[in-house]
Amino acid sequence: MQASFTLPRLIAIPLLLIIIGISAVLFSVLFTVLLIPVAIIGFKFWRALRRAEKANNANIIEADYVVLEKTDDKL
Repeated sequence: MQASFTLPRLIAIPLLLIIIGISAVLFSVLFTVLLIPVAIIGFKFWRALRRAEKANNANIIEADYVVLEKTDDKL
């Protein structure tokens, strides 16, 4: 009877380790599958914002200016 109880323990521990490993891999794959489209959409949105900023900045006139200060030489 002793041998019949040790056999399931010999199978159960490696089986649990295999299940844990497969679960970790499947979770990583699922996370990657969900993250890639979100990253692509975010990049497209960011690029559209940059294009809109550049289009708005094209209408701005840049000017240089000089500040003239009156100094008192008597001091």
